[in-house]
Amino acid sequence: MNSHPASSTAPWTFSSEGDHCVIIRFGDQIDPAINARARQAAELIHNAQLPYISDLVPTFTTLGVCLHPFYPQPPAHKELINTLTEILAPLAHSDNIRDNAAAVTEAARLIRIPVCYDPSFGIDLDDIARHCGLTVEEVIQLHTAAPVRVFMLGFAPGMGYMGLSDERLAIGRRSTPRKHLPAGSVAIANRQTVIYPNDSPGGWNIVGATPLRLFDPHTPPYARYAPGDQVQFDIISRQEYEQIKARTETIR
Repeated sequence: MNSHPASSTAPWTFSSEGDHCVIIRFGDQIDPAINARARQAAELIHNAQLPYISDLVPTFTTLGVCLHPFYPQPPAHKELINTLTEILAPLAHSDNIRDNAAAVTEAARLIRIPVCYDPSFGIDLDDIARHCGLTVEEVIQLHTAAPVRVFMLGFAPGMGYMGLSDERLAIGRRSTPRKHLPAGSVAIANRQTVIYPNDSPGGWNIVGATPLRLFDPHTPPYARYAPGDQVQFDIISRQEYEQIKARTETIR
């Protein structure tokens, strides 16, 4: 892997991942401001409509720029880096990404996700409360107190990594992952929340479940939320869960 600083002042670096991908790195820690910079960079490059770019993949701290493998006469690596640097120029002179809102507007949707914290769903609530020195009610209150940011999608289609949660909810992943978790399981670890969009294995701590479908490969935009969105978890009863679930299944 070759690393290429953008310039002596630009707040990012470039590195090559194979012949058809460039990684732009904006930092090395999970931080909303760094993530916002990656998201805004994705928007700037998308708006430039470069025909040889096939996909843009923002993550916690980086942006993956994927090139069409069969595009005729793609730019040389140095030319590509110079082009990307020019496109990202609006971000280069801002130490605080929030001060640069005039240059590019990041998505600011608020997505509300109903969650049932009934013990039959929140199978790890007691363990979480004990580990964090809280009551189960306090765990639920902290988990629903404020919106969290969707940093990225990964692991499975439509699975968002959301945070950062209240420091009092700091707990690591389970020492032994479960082999099967039902779709809609809501889980926390490392001050983040994930919701498993499909039945799958998983090693996070389960606090509840949502009756919503989070990923539908047949209906654009496919995933219920996208990087940059804010997600608010709303408490619902077991009865409300079943009612919403029934409506969801009927629509399907």
